[in-house]
Amino acid sequence: MVRLESVRRKSGGRIHLTPRIPKSGPVTTLCGQVLGEGAYAGAESVADCANCIRRSRDQSRISSAFFEQEEGSELLRLSLEQARGRERPTRQGSAAAAKSAERRPVLHVVPSTPEVPSEVGELVTDGFKPAGQGVWRSPRGVVVRMGGANRDRFAELVYDGQVVATRESGGLRLKAGDVEVRPSGDGVEVRLRH
Repeated sequence: MVRLESVRRKSGGRIHLTPRIPKSGPVTTLCGQVLGEGAYAGAESVADCANCIRRSRDQSRISSAFFEQEEGSELLRLSLEQARGRERPTRQGSAAAAKSAERRPVLHVVPSTPEVPSEVGELVTDGFKPAGQGVWRSPRGVVVRMGGANRDRFAELVYDGQVVATRESGGLRLKAGDVEVRPSGDGVEVRLRH
């Protein structure tokens, strides 16, 4: 377990946490305050800075604080002590188990690429590549997001370029890069422009 030290300004105020109180120079607290040389002292009381207390529960913040104070070697030492203290499970029949493992065939599972359906609701997927849940990307970088319970209804189009909207009898037709969104029945059809 990493032990943090308490520090407070000599003029009073909140008690903060830091990985180590240096013999000289400034000290940086977990909440990010820098207390100048001679302006702080170690405290025996429990820390009362809410930010320091919250950040003391975040292992990555503590690790970063140790390395910022060039105390990374101390953190490594504590980690090795903790690893040595753990009990290793005893192996029974390890020689027999090793021989048995040599004889067993090894099964390698190779993931297959999922089949992309030709349509996902209002989107004709021909030429699109999936880019996340309900998100598709065209060859020229147009991003189409599908919404709804089954992610089958056109929700959003994102393109960093010219977008042309044309009114038609059935609604609006959008052209963005290589993608076209046009009215179709009660909804729209999203497809690549050819």
